[in-house]
Amino acid sequence: MQRRIFIAFITLLLIGVLTTGILALSLFRVQYFNDIEDKLVTNSNLISEFIYQQEDLSKDRLNELASVYSKKTDARVTLIDKNGWVVGDSHADYRELENHINRPEVQEAMNGEIGVVKRFSKSVDTDMFYVAIPFSREGSDLSAIRLSVSIKELEEINKTILKYIVISILAGLFVAFILGFRFVHTVTEPIKQLTNATKKISQGNFGEKVYFRTEDELGTLAENFNVMSQELHDTIEELQQSNTKIKATLTSMINGVLALDSSKKVMFINPTAEKIFDLKEEEIKGKHILEIIRNNVLDDLIHKLLHESVTSKEEIEVFEPEHRILNVYTNPITLTTDPNRSIGVLILIQDVTEIRKLERMRKDFVANVSHELKTPLTSIKGFIETLKNGAAEEKAVRDKFLDIIDIEANRLTALIHDLLLLSEIENKNNRFNEQEIDTNKAIVEVIQFLSGMAKQKGITIVDKINNNLPSICGNRGWFKQMLINLIDNGIKYTPDGGSITITGYSTNRELIFKIKDTGIGIDSDHINRLFERFYRVDKARSRQVGGTGLGLAIVKHIVLSLKGNISVKSEINKGTEFTIALPLKKEQTNK
Repeated sequence: MQRRIFIAFITLLLIGVLTTGILALSLFRVQYFNDIEDKLVTNSNLISEFIYQQEDLSKDRLNELASVYSKKTDARVTLIDKNGWVVGDSHADYRELENHINRPEVQEAMNGEIGVVKRFSKSVDTDMFYVAIPFSREGSDLSAIRLSVSIKELEEINKTILKYIVISILAGLFVAFILGFRFVHTVTEPIKQLTNATKKISQGNFGEKVYFRTEDELGTLAENFNVMSQELHDTIEELQQSNTKIKATLTSMINGVLALDSSKKVMFINPTAEKIFDLKEEEIKGKHILEIIRNNVLDDLIHKLLHESVTSKEEIEVFEPEHRILNVYTNPITLTTDPNRSIGVLILIQDVTEIRKLERMRKDFVANVSHELKTPLTSIKGFIETLKNGAAEEKAVRDKFLDIIDIEANRLTALIHDLLLLSEIENKNNRFNEQEIDTNKAIVEVIQFLSGMAKQKGITIVDKINNNLPSICGNRGWFKQMLINLIDNGIKYTPDGGSITITGYSTNRELIFKIKDTGIGIDSDHINRLFERFYRVDKARSRQVGGTGLGLAIVKHIVLSLKGNISVKSEINKGTEFTIALPLKKEQTNK
């Protein structure tokens, strides 16, 4: 700004000086020509009077008089007859001069007026100023007397004046440069301070102040600016603190929060809601709700709230990015200064997917337990009634029925055992009774325990265990039960002559076990539900092999109690592989 003001100042000064110089030069030029014109007209009239008094007006005499009067008036004198021919000239041979009838000043004079013209003269090769007056005397052909002077002197004067004007301009600019620089610096320094202060405020440095004192409007502006800056700093700081508290509260909420304006465009979304819908606030801010959550039920709830002020709670299902069941609460966003005016909608989102899943699992569990208990009990009760009705008298029938009752009773015992074991594992209080587990010894015992069952079906158990496996902490009985259930499951669902491979090894952080069979395999549609209670891939086959439907659920909960994880890979008719990863203690990983 300082440079612009300074340049403007110098430009205005330059324009003023140039304008003054040009006007002065023009006025001098005009005045000069007026003086010459007056002088030439006066001299022409005098010459006219002298010539009028002459008796002899022959051409030679007129030419002689032209020379005489030229010396006295210091001007070129030309005498022209009524036909335009020169009859006397002080500076040239009149006989060699061309006809002047078409010269403007001559025509004016022949018309009885004074002719004044400036033009270039070929005969003397310079610019001339011409004045011609009419002349009339009886018996004489003389019609016009013309005086002319060179304006070369004027050009010299103009050059001199122009030189002085340039010198004065340069001198004025030099002085103006020094004085103007100091003046502009004095004027713009406060403005520069204000500019820097406002720039720092725009960058977030609220409370910036300026330090200069003048007794003019700039001083008042500086004082008001400092007051405004301090108030702005205090206000912004208060708003930031309030905003930080509100944002921290909303961010820390376990439920999703979504704020929309009156046009259903997103104003705010907290991290929980971002996670639920797999969104980022910077990507969706300002977008319509239907662009990010394609759910007409939710849109209808928002519409009713905005147009009918109806708050609501609704359970909806969304299928993107994954299937979820959500409780949605909608409330209006109102101004504290005007509670009746709604500026948007606040949506509280509670993810109840897991709750609904657990409720479904609980119902399924109760139904499955009831079914699993009812089937053997019904069978036992039926055979007992049959025996009471006389079948007990026949030994073969009695023995057959008693064997069936024994089988069903064993099924009930196994089911109750698994239910009690599952309940025991899920009881977190039991996890404090941890002990050191010698994993190598436990695996050998499990393989020895199941070898007989495997031999009955001609199934080979392949032991690829690294005998130097580290020990872990946990319930030894549960650990063995986990391996028994997985290997037993492989034996049951592997055709005769197949194999089960048990692999065990440790990494820097984990103890890995893999149980792989060559059995019938599991379809990928069933993998996700494989560890649910009483879930059976093939219900008929499961009952035939004597499963309770709780074996893999028990395995999963034992793995969780050991803070590990389990995964499954399977192909139909090629077999199934279970992989268990159990974490090692820090001191074990550092060995």
